[in-house]
Amino acid sequence: MAKKGRVARILTTLHRVAGTPISEALKRRQRAAIQRGDAGTHGGEKSQWKKRKERKARREAFEGAATQTGLPHGYHSGQRVLLVGEGNLSFALALTTLFDGEGANVLATSLDRPSVARAAYPDLRDIEQSLEASGAAVRFGVDVEDGDALRKAAKAWWAAGNDPEARAANERGGGGGGGGGAEPGAPSGAGPGGCFKGFDRVVWNFPDAGVGVVGRLAVQANQDLLDAFFRAAKPLLSKDGEVHVAMRACEHRARWNVAGVAARAGYAHRASLAFAPADFPGYEHFRTLGEACAFEAAAGGGTKGRDARGDVTDGPHAAPADEDVAAGARTLIFQAERRGEGEASGRTRRGAKKLLRGEGEREDAPGR
Repeated sequence: MAKKGRVARILTTLHRVAGTPISEALKRRQRAAIQRGDAGTHGGEKSQWKKRKERKARREAFEGAATQTGLPHGYHSGQRVLLVGEGNLSFALALTTLFDGEGANVLATSLDRPSVARAAYPDLRDIEQSLEASGAAVRFGVDVEDGDALRKAAKAWWAAGNDPEARAANERGGGGGGGGGAEPGAPSGAGPGGCFKGFDRVVWNFPDAGVGVVGRLAVQANQDLLDAFFRAAKPLLSKDGEVHVAMRACEHRARWNVAGVAARAGYAHRASLAFAPADFPGYEHFRTLGEACAFEAAAGGGTKGRDARGDVTDGPHAAPADEDVAAGARTLIFQAERRGEGEASGRTRRGAKKLLRGEGEREDAPGR
């Protein structure tokens, strides 16, 4: 370290002036410096102060870049964006609205099957049609825990741009996706084509395994879900691609330790930005569909739902839960570690693993 190096040089000078013998520790340090080729002038390694200063500079650069485009979180229509875990696709619609109707670079994926999603979200068909008109693509039945499913969906969309007919339909605002006169469930939108270069952003807003948030098992299930997501997203990122994860400001969700899970998967935390739903026009937050609700929606069950005004409806509709994020939410921004950062953050990953284990134990007591 730089501080130790300065102390060693001062002590060596004092010993020489006083004529006293140099300690064995200082001799070993000097010999090691000579072998490194720096002759003790510096430690050959960045100090912790220097590393903290660089991390702060990177964080400020990310936060500053978010205001350069004039759009929230630095989005712009030239970015290739992969949305994961979409519910009623309102965030995808918000992005295309911010992009002045240019959605050709947006791919939105949903875990739900088309029939389940359309039964649960009454406005979904209208949103699908709007997305198709903008050139955005929608893929249903994509499980983020299945890394191959996400990879295949992303690369198939990208390669669809090599098909002249698909590209022409995309430019006309056609496609499939169940809207207009297309075959229900047919893929909509086409990617840029050519060699796969990765996405500039992979986004998951408010991930939730749907098993609750309190208790050791719930914490572990959500951490496993996040770990699978980070690992599946990594090979889909461009060189400087970012992963955005929006989280509610909630004590229970804080125990998921998203940054620790990301570090274990080989990511570096770059910045944290406030997530304001009002910044994304038309965005509505929905809680994760439970298995019972999804089953009833698929079967056309008789459970009652409520619309946006709170009126009771006949179908098993999901109700917006905007109050969940109104109290505060943040978007955590990560990037895959670069070559020089892996060794420096080795201790961080080991600490993250201990923290993950420790959090599970601490959560067990109050959850019972």
